[in-house]
Amino acid sequence: MARHLRPETPEFLDRARLRLSFSAVLAGSPEAVFRELAEVPAGWPLWFRQLSSVEYLGEPPHGEGSCRRVELSGGVRMVETVLVQEPPRRFVYRVDEAGLPGLLAMMEEWRLSPSPYGGTRVQWTTAVDARQPLRGLWGAARPLLGRAFQQAARRLDARIAVGTPAR
Repeated sequence: MARHLRPETPEFLDRARLRLSFSAVLAGSPEAVFRELAEVPAGWPLWFRQLSSVEYLGEPPHGEGSCRRVELSGGVRMVETVLVQEPPRRFVYRVDEAGLPGLLAMMEEWRLSPSPYGGTRVQWTTAVDARQPLRGLWGAARPLLGRAFQQAARRLDARIAVGTPAR
């Protein structure tokens, strides 16, 4: 059953009770990485394997204010709203509905910047407010989420390297 979450603004990323942040350097340009994040929702499950589907709702173009429907591999469904879309630097979305008991608010941010070594530094931050026991599980999930992010970053980099066209 989907639950409506608290409709937070981007400032929630700085004041959330629970924040996890991970980073990686990809060989692709910030423009190519941003395109995959913001413009190719169907590609997400190919590189972020914990997702089984991502799709925008409504007609293109999709930008700030757009809604996305997301399904995790375990069957949890979410509806998200894009809050910030600043190509090729920043992509932020808020989870508005989720089938996770105890989840009160959730937001994710992808920050992209040129790496001094070439390519793109990607930082993914997840901000959450939740009731117990979910709050306790969130911190314990850090190693699993970190590993999932690193694997996703490698797959995304490989996807960009072969020049997968935007859909």
